[in-house]
Amino acid sequence: MATKPFAAPRFADRDHTVADGTRLRVRVGGTGDPAIVFVHGWCSNLTHWQAQLGAFAPAHRVLAMDRRGHGASDAPPTGYTARRHAADLAEILDAEDIAHAVVIGHAGGCPTVLSLAATRRDLVRALVLVDTRIGPKSALGRPHSPERSLLGQMVDRLRAPDGAEFLEAQYRGFFSEHAGPEGDQAVRDARRTPLHVAAADLASLAIDTEGLAARLRQPVLWIGAGALDEQHLRGVFRDVQFGRVVGSGHFPQLEVPNQVNGMIERFVATLPAGR
Repeated sequence: MATKPFAAPRFADRDHTVADGTRLRVRVGGTGDPAIVFVHGWCSNLTHWQAQLGAFAPAHRVLAMDRRGHGASDAPPTGYTARRHAADLAEILDAEDIAHAVVIGHAGGCPTVLSLAATRRDLVRALVLVDTRIGPKSALGRPHSPERSLLGQMVDRLRAPDGAEFLEAQYRGFFSEHAGPEGDQAVRDARRTPLHVAAADLASLAIDTEGLAARLRQPVLWIGAGALDEQHLRGVFRDVQFGRVVGSGHFPQLEVPNQVNGMIERFVATLPAGR
C-alpha cells in the first residue's frame, strides 16, 4: 500500500482594518486548541515565524501578524506604542474568534504581548517570550542631550541622515556567523521598514515592561539565546520556565527553529488542562 505524500499546511493571508482605520496583514492556518499566536519584534515581520507556523499548524490554529508599520501592514504616522499594538492584536483575535491562545513574542514584540496579557486575560492562556529583556521604565531624555539614554541615542541615530545605514548595521549584529541566507533576508526586510516607524517603535520599548510582567497570572516560557538572569526573572514572573538555545544569535526562531519549536511544543503540552 503506497503511503500518501506529506501535505504542507496551507495558510491564508488577509487584511484586517482596526478601529483607527489602519490596515493590518495577518497569516492564519491550521486547526486545534490552543491557538498559537506569533508577534514579531522591531523592524521584523510575520514571515520570520514561518518555520513555527508550519510546525504547529498541523495540530493548532496559528496566526501571525505584521504589526502596524511593518511588513505588508499600513504605516501611519503615529500609533507605535505597546498599548496600541496590543489593541490592534486584540481586535484581530476577536475578529478571528481566537481566545485563550498561547501568545509568542520576539524581542521588541514582547511589550505588545505583555500589554495584551495584562489587559485582555481572556485572550491569553500562556506566553512565550523569545530573546527579549524586561526592565523598569527608561527615561529617554531630551533628544541629542548628554543625559540621553542608550535607547534614546539609538532613536536619534535612526532620525539622522544616515539612519538607514545605522539600522542595517544594527540588524546585521543580531545574527550569528551561522545565520546564512535567512539572516541576510531579515536584514533586507528591516531596511524596508520606514525610518519613522523604526524610530518610534524603538522609543516605545522604554515602557515599564517589568511592571507589566509582574501583573501576569499566565504561565510563561522564556527562551534566550544568551545568558539568563533566572533568579531576577523568577522574582518578577509568578510562573516562569526557561530555555536556552545553542548556536544562535538574536533570532533563534530563524537560525535554530527546531530548537525553538521543540521548547514551545513541550511547554504547550504541559500547560494545565482546560481554559
